[in-house]
Amino acid sequence: MTPTPPPRAPLTLAENTDDLKHAMVRLAGRPLLALDLETTGLDPHSDQVVLVSVGDDSEQLLVDCRKVSLEPLVPLLQGPVVKVTHNGAFDLAMLRSLGVYTENVLDTMLIEQVIQNGRATGSRSLAALSECYLGVTLDKTERLGFARTFGDFSPAQLEYARRDILATYHVLLEQVFRLSAAGLADTARVECEAVPAFADLHYDGVFLDKEAWSGLIDEAREERDRARGEIDKHLKKVASADLFGRVDVNLGSDAELKTVLSNLLKKRVQDVNKTALRHMDHPVGEALLKYREMNKIVSAYGETFLETIHPKTGRIHADFQQIGAPTGRVACARPNLQNIPRGSRFRRCFCAPRGRRMVTADYSGCELRILAEMSEDPAFINTFQRGGDLHAIVASEIFSTPVAKDRNPELRDRAKAINFGLAYGMGPGGLATVTGVSLSEAERLLKRYFQAYPQVKQYLDRSARTAVERGFAETLGGRKLFLQIGERMEGPDLAAVTRVAKNMPIQGTNADMLKVAMAGVRRRLLDGGMDARMVNCVHDEILIEAEEGEAWDAAEVVREEMVKAGERYVKKVPIVVDVSVGDSWLK
Repeated sequence: MTPTPPPRAPLTLAENTDDLKHAMVRLAGRPLLALDLETTGLDPHSDQVVLVSVGDDSEQLLVDCRKVSLEPLVPLLQGPVVKVTHNGAFDLAMLRSLGVYTENVLDTMLIEQVIQNGRATGSRSLAALSECYLGVTLDKTERLGFARTFGDFSPAQLEYARRDILATYHVLLEQVFRLSAAGLADTARVECEAVPAFADLHYDGVFLDKEAWSGLIDEAREERDRARGEIDKHLKKVASADLFGRVDVNLGSDAELKTVLSNLLKKRVQDVNKTALRHMDHPVGEALLKYREMNKIVSAYGETFLETIHPKTGRIHADFQQIGAPTGRVACARPNLQNIPRGSRFRRCFCAPRGRRMVTADYSGCELRILAEMSEDPAFINTFQRGGDLHAIVASEIFSTPVAKDRNPELRDRAKAINFGLAYGMGPGGLATVTGVSLSEAERLLKRYFQAYPQVKQYLDRSARTAVERGFAETLGGRKLFLQIGERMEGPDLAAVTRVAKNMPIQGTNADMLKVAMAGVRRRLLDGGMDARMVNCVHDEILIEAEEGEAWDAAEVVREEMVKAGERYVKKVPIVVDVSVGDSWLK
């Protein structure tokens, strides 16, 4: 059946306040309106909104923001009327530059990601969705012209804006049927309710102490150079070196390293990964580990990171991709604020300006609690209900000996590796790599673990088998990842799909919890009139910057909303959120 193109409808261009007020009377009470912006660029702190488009089948309203204040439109944008957008986080961040906190949005881009998750890799652009759902081709050539228009908008520009909001409106109507048929309405709702939080996250940004950060990079650079000198001292025995003693070996090439290390050690070196270097019976192994560690810090967190600080705000406004992975997890880029190691001095560089404090809140053992919920293993559930040091308790169970952070800590570390590895579908090979034990020892550790918690293994095996049989993995909230399964899939390919099938329900439920919490935290802080803003999120963690006198009140709001979001999905074990207040990012 050929899709029907959207019908033409009356178009109103508001170039003065009276035009806007009259149009608002006609649009009042509509249950659903499409919303789109035209801007001079992509930066809400440097670029301007020039045209706001709102409408449905009955009428489209275009507001020339260069000539008229948006004030009469604010009640609609901030009110209960549902606004359908495409890539709404961008539009909402741009509206923040006008002092408008837009509420109650749906997002056709995110909804399409929910519908197609794992099934299609094509474009999620509005033009692509319009072609797919409506059979309508959207010509986007007029888009860039808005930044260069200083007089009246041309008829072609106005028609372009009209077609965009009509396409967004009708794409949503088509998507609704697919969401309902696939049982994905709740997942789409979770994503859409979180859009304003992600818009604010980008707009508000996070403060970074440039001087402290630069000092850490300088230290890492010096340590890297010292490690390089140690490496050169050993390798120049078997490799040519220049006048300064620098050997002609590319330390980033595994092939070259294997060759030169084989010559140095007088035996074949088959691998140069972290585990192999750690167990190498020669000081060059430790030097290479140090070099890699410091080089990664310099390359990942060096000057390019500081260059992302905005010249006007003095803050970092990273790009958060709300559905950044097939599990539903958030991703972050330019720069990646989710890749700052826990407990590192780099986290302490993310601090609060004078008169403000940082609230750090994270779920305790979130993915393991989800695993307990899903597996219904009574011993595993009891472990959480007893409370205390989870990894030590698990270690005591599987090793039949008392374990604590300061008592048999190596056993606790092994139990911790298993605990977290299970949530990622890790098998004996992965555990051996992480812990540095032999494959046979890793197999023995997993066997002990599953003897202590037998229903955990039964659940993981059943979850993977069921997902492969029906073609998708599913979270507790109903988010689906459709698996690409061949008719005769076997060996490594089947193993890879099996790992995904075990991992996705756990990680995906965690992602759902975080997004529900973010939406709730934002709403509570705004409704409470608190001088507090969300400045970062990392999988199971939320970072808030608050006025000093309101920091602990904000901390309690964050804790309550994170617990509530967790309890929405996890019923059998308690949800625990660790909250701290300080001058910087504390975890």
